[in-house]
Amino acid sequence: MNKRKNYFNGIALVFSFFLLAFMFFACSGDNSTSSDDEKFNDDDKNPDEVAKPLLNSVNTSGWVLMFEDNFDKFEPTKWTKNNSVKSRAGRPNIGITQWFWKPENVSYEDGNVVLKSLKVSDNTLHCGSIYSNNLFEFKYGYIEAKIDIAETMFGTHTALWLQGDNMGNVDGTGNDGAEIDVFESAWVGNFTKSVVHIDGYGASKKANTRRYETPGIHSGYHTYGLLWNEDKLEVYYDGQFMTRYQGIWVPKVEEFLWLSTGASFGGTADFTSRAIGASTEAKVDYIRVWKMN
Repeated sequence: MNKRKNYFNGIALVFSFFLLAFMFFACSGDNSTSSDDEKFNDDDKNPDEVAKPLLNSVNTSGWVLMFEDNFDKFEPTKWTKNNSVKSRAGRPNIGITQWFWKPENVSYEDGNVVLKSLKVSDNTLHCGSIYSNNLFEFKYGYIEAKIDIAETMFGTHTALWLQGDNMGNVDGTGNDGAEIDVFESAWVGNFTKSVVHIDGYGASKKANTRRYETPGIHSGYHTYGLLWNEDKLEVYYDGQFMTRYQGIWVPKVEEFLWLSTGASFGGTADFTSRAIGASTEAKVDYIRVWKMN
């Protein structure tokens, strides 16, 4: 009797197993999944990772990414394309007597924003520029951009910089805003310079310029960084600390981002010999800003 009971119990157990299997496959036949299942995706072999700063000397584990653009397309909620209504400061020493920022000199290609410098006449240059004024502004953080600069011998410099709305107020400090040039690639050697401008651009203007070495700057992509807190500004190249500003040079207010090419002030170029229609391009792969906790 017990043997027969065990036999039927075994049959019932096997039947139950096949019934459950049938119900599972029947319910899964339409490829529907529960919300829990969607936390996992076997097809996603390269899940997104949180972007980390390229820094080797600062603990960034608690930082929060608050702005990012990987430049897959133009995003008008983040940037404005500059459109100069009049010429910016000419560089007659290299044959450029007038130059302008033009929206058509900003394009997007292969996950880069492309900032073109184009020779449009014997003495005229058109360039590309985007800025985040009134769209993204912040106070204190770490900025990092990966950039392949335009050719400097063409007569073009590439720049990553910040600007404050009230940097023209004259008070002897940058507390109310500054122009912070993380770098301007205006030279043909393997170096560049950072500059902080305060108190506007008139008779009371002040500027603090720092040269730093940038191996390989004229070949391929490199990262440029700025660490900004209430006490200091620190400039980084490929994750390495380069120079520091303190005291009156440190803004205490929100600033906005700027990426641009422009006519060079470095003093060495062959713009005059280039044909009308010749051009050079800067490419920016990404820009990110982290808030420091």
